[in-house]
This record gives sequence, C-alpha cells and structure tokens, in this order.
Amino acid sequence: MNESLYNAVFCYGENKVDPFANTNVDFERVISDMRLVGYELSSFNIAHQIGLEFVDDLIRTKGRIIEATMDLDNKDDFCREKYGLSFKDIDALDPRHDVEFDIKSGRVIFYLTHEAMHKETQYFTLFKKYFDEFTAKTGFNYVSL
Repeated sequence: MNESLYNAVFCYGENKVDPFANTNVDFERVISDMRLVGYELSSFNIAHQIGLEFVDDLIRTKGRIIEATMDLDNKDDFCREKYGLSFKDIDALDPRHDVEFDIKSGRVIFYLTHEAMHKETQYFTLFKKYFDEFTAKTGFNYVSL
C-alpha cells in the first residue's frame, strides 16, 4: 500500500495517530472484501469490517451451540453444565445488535450497546476466549460502558 493512501485511510488528526498500529490482520484481504461490496475505505469502515468478522465468529459459535442442543430435552441443564449459561441466556445473546465498534482517541474500541449491558456477564461467560483472542490479534480494546 502506498504511503499517501495509508495516511489518508488509516491516520487522522494532527499527530497522525494510527488506530491500527497493533493490529495483526490481513489488511489486503479486508480491503479487497470491502471493495467487493462497495464500502468506502475509511478508518472507521475498516475497523467496522474487522469487527463484523469478529461478530460473525460469535454468531457462528452461538449457532453451533443452538444446533447441538436443539433436540435435547434438557437444554438448559446441558448448557449450564457445558457453557455456564442456560439455553435461554445463550439464545438471548445477539452479537449482531449488541456489539458496536468505534474509534476514540486514536484507538479502536468495541463495547456492548447500552441496551445489551445487562448481558455483559453472559457475553464474558460464553465468549471470553473469543474476546481475548480478538483483542490480542487486533489491538482493539473492549470498553465497558
């Protein structure tokens, strides 16, 4: 990527803060995917695209759990024992609407929406490993509102 494009897309402000300095993702693939669907290349949109991939992982994991327990008579007991949450609690998690991404003070942050804050314990019970891996890979910070 050429330097002027990098500065235009990833850096902003007088100090040219790079919100992706600690991010270890395949930017060429991310940008290519964004171009395929016609997204504007901006730091916020790139952060959002990376975040959407994370949200998709959470949705797939939840889907696998629901599919695996669909025919069980004792879904709640099974889920409590295996995942630490009831089936009802797992089913209530909606990463597509609960997780948001933003850039503040030169850092990419993600957080649960105000409406989803009451589910924070459930998210960390079920998805802590995913949150930890995502923050390690991207350098994005989880912020509790």
